[in-house]
Amino acid sequence: VQLLAIPKTLVATKNSAPVNPKFHHPDPDPNIPWDSFSFSLNGVRTDYMWLNNVNVVSDSDNDIKDNLYSTNTKDCLVPLGPLPLHPTCTVLNYGQGLFEGLKAFRRADGSIALFRPEQNALRMLNGADRILLPPVSVQTFLHAADAVVRANAKWVPPHQKGALYLRPLLFGSGEDLGVKPSSQSTFCIYSSPVGNYFKGGLKAIRLQAVRGYSRAAPGGSGGVKAAGNYAPAFLVQQQVRQRGYDEALFLDAVSNEAVEEAGASNFFAVYPNNTIVTPPLSSETILPGITRASIMELAKAECQCEVVEKRLTLTDLKDACEAFCCGTGASITPVGCVSVANKDGLEEGTPIIFGDGTSAGPLTESLYKILLDLQMGTDSRLNEKYDDWIHIVEP
Repeated sequence: VQLLAIPKTLVATKNSAPVNPKFHHPDPDPNIPWDSFSFSLNGVRTDYMWLNNVNVVSDSDNDIKDNLYSTNTKDCLVPLGPLPLHPTCTVLNYGQGLFEGLKAFRRADGSIALFRPEQNALRMLNGADRILLPPVSVQTFLHAADAVVRANAKWVPPHQKGALYLRPLLFGSGEDLGVKPSSQSTFCIYSSPVGNYFKGGLKAIRLQAVRGYSRAAPGGSGGVKAAGNYAPAFLVQQQVRQRGYDEALFLDAVSNEAVEEAGASNFFAVYPNNTIVTPPLSSETILPGITRASIMELAKAECQCEVVEKRLTLTDLKDACEAFCCGTGASITPVGCVSVANKDGLEEGTPIIFGDGTSAGPLTESLYKILLDLQMGTDSRLNEKYDDWIHIVEP
């Protein structure tokens, strides 16, 4: 299953209607150097964030009750600032926390839209079940995300110059020493404007797979966006960058042969018969990316590709003609080569080169353009066909 199931009640109330031209969001600040922004904080601070603390309440079966979080914008939309946390809180001591990432785009018609935010909401809901946090309903998540975008609309970059990146957080904020789920939970969404990841055209990155380092293991939490999944990867990422590579390619923990993720992104290999292969989610060690699911559907419908989810080994990569990784941050990133090293950094054999090793392959470039046109609202046919992927934020 690629996409998480959307409740029927949500489909009926989905916010995809055109914006009334009489009412519009504030224009982006003309004094901001938008073209200089990268995928970072860029030295600026937006105005507002969503913040809601709740006490964890269980029912008679000891199951956490639903719908604990507020949708009261007056209470929950607050000025962006530090969070008061006691040093005994569960997230700091035991890592009980999740995060999400999604973008708001200023589109060709002047509207501001989020791309498939209900999928982020559902993924966070699934993650909450995994680490025993009170789940945030899809409706509450969307309401909070809309409120944050609306309140920070002047920070949404001009059309095609970037996006407003939203970072929802859900974590155990209660005070305790015991190794157990938190007695309090905090739901927060902050935002920051980011620039386009690639400036002046797509550029292929170089990956290195390092045997002996794995991002996740079967039975663990690799299939949810748990905060604790990311820091353990910092060391090997630093090491491969010191060796001249852009990012680490993570292999499975069992055989150290199968590709799983590239940094924090999903990985795809393209073969000459117009087939795309990506590792399956069945191992529950790979994050079910929203961009991943979207690319799979677009590749089938718009590029007539056969998309296959199956185990993808380093040996299999030698027959691929293109490769790319994808995620919210960089959208689609072409991969120019994959090197393999042991834990000491000694390379094994010759790196695998895709195409000319420096530029995007034709299918990668096509998919990148299709996705960008869809998010930015520059293609009327795509707009109409995938209308339910675009969530308009009303002013």
